[in-house]
Amino acid sequence: MGTKKLSEYAMTKKELANVAGYTYRRIHDIDTELPENEKLFVPMADGSGKYDLSLFVQRWVKFNLHRQASHVDDLESVKAKHEIIKTQKTELEVARMRGELVDVQDVRRLWANIANTVTQSMLHFAGRTAPMLRMIDSVETIAEILDTEVRKTLEGISETPLPDYAAGKEEEGENEEV
Repeated sequence: MGTKKLSEYAMTKKELANVAGYTYRRIHDIDTELPENEKLFVPMADGSGKYDLSLFVQRWVKFNLHRQASHVDDLESVKAKHEIIKTQKTELEVARMRGELVDVQDVRRLWANIANTVTQSMLHFAGRTAPMLRMIDSVETIAEILDTEVRKTLEGISETPLPDYAAGKEEEGENEEV
């Protein structure tokens, strides 16, 4: 019994898959996605219907090395993206600490308070002014009363309380001017 060269060993596709430690279906799926010159299953030249073990092993190793290298590249790109996101997060936190960035929920609450103040002031405007205007015949006096009441309403709106962080910044700005 003579020794055979590795290139002379032939196996079925299922046997080759078993050598690789995978199911035939998985190896078949991988093989169909590979370019023609990198196919895992290379038929023997003798027409036996079996496949070359040595070429299978060589191409299987090459496939796995390539896959592993691309996984390392993917890991590096994920790490790079993670660092970019961390940097962006830090920039946002710094901008918020400087007062250059505000929370959307705080802005919504502030505008809800302003809208509520405007609504309440406008709804009470007629009730406050009607009794004063009832017996007045002078257009100038009526205009003066309306002007005074509109100004009181606008002052009330302008006194809508700001969120704590915004109120603090405004007070600091006022102190700097003094």
